[in-house]
Amino acid sequence: MNLLPTSKLERWKYSNLPAFVAVEYSDQPLALQYSGNKDFMKDKSSPEIPWAQESYDDMQLWIGLQSVCTLNVPVGLSVDKPVNIDLNVASNIKSSGHINITLEKGSSLTIHESLNVSGWCNRSMTINICEGATLTHIRTGVGDGVVTNLTQVRLDKNAKYNAYALNNFCEFNRDQIHVKLEGENGKCILSGSKILNGSQHSDTTILIEHKAPNCYSNQNYRNLINDKARGVFQGKVHVHKIAQKTDGYQLCNTVLLSDRSEMDTKPELEIYADDVQCSHGATTAEPDEEPLFYLQARGIPEKQAKQILLSAFLNESLESLNADDEIYDYLKNKISENLNA
Repeated sequence: MNLLPTSKLERWKYSNLPAFVAVEYSDQPLALQYSGNKDFMKDKSSPEIPWAQESYDDMQLWIGLQSVCTLNVPVGLSVDKPVNIDLNVASNIKSSGHINITLEKGSSLTIHESLNVSGWCNRSMTINICEGATLTHIRTGVGDGVVTNLTQVRLDKNAKYNAYALNNFCEFNRDQIHVKLEGENGKCILSGSKILNGSQHSDTTILIEHKAPNCYSNQNYRNLINDKARGVFQGKVHVHKIAQKTDGYQLCNTVLLSDRSEMDTKPELEIYADDVQCSHGATTAEPDEEPLFYLQARGIPEKQAKQILLSAFLNESLESLNADDEIYDYLKNKISENLNA
């Protein structure tokens, strides 16, 4: 336990992991169920050292995790059906492992990671997206355990990574994402929403490095925080000197539904190029009474009117998935189910 990151570390100052993992766990390798073309599966079981530690030294949780799954999509192959990866962790179990994913030149794939966590799921993932390849990455889950995720992504020329995370589960959740745009015209879109109740704690910490010209990144998050729950968003865009013509954007909007709820936001820009368009912003507020009054004045009951407004607010986080009706509708329904629960 002495190796766990604590709030004494700058990037963990809002999230005290040891407070949530005081129980004793039995260690087990990460068990996953894979639904997809088995031809993509490759053997690779060597321990992994996160390359993200080149920038930060808070990788203790993920150094040396054993690879439990390696996927490789061949050159030019467009995979029609999503690949499903289900991670299941029972109570009092700490389950750790590493996942490798490579998309070769011109390929495309959609991945849906689904977590069912009652214990502690500690997973890292390395994603390599080669020239002209596209990956859509969806993450959802259930359970009341602990999740610590590290996702590392490298994008080559004309590559695209579009990721969405619905964080409405677990007592404690830490999503640590590090993206490198290493080829021209790369595109990275990170979006998601938090729907937190009770004493849940959910932390999203992001670093996007623009290391090539003419690249685009966008972070778009929406959060609803209720009861004594706490949300955290730390999003940083680092534009290297070579990365001229960069477009980099961040936006995190939060609605607090309780006087005891909390949202900590820390958007950052670090820019060394002089021909860029970058912006960041964050808002945290209580629900706006004016549109609620407007709907009630037209005969809509208060409870229904609130659900309409909150759904519309969260659904703005789905903008990057508009082109895929199946994924968009699936996530929209998941959001609606949580608001109606």
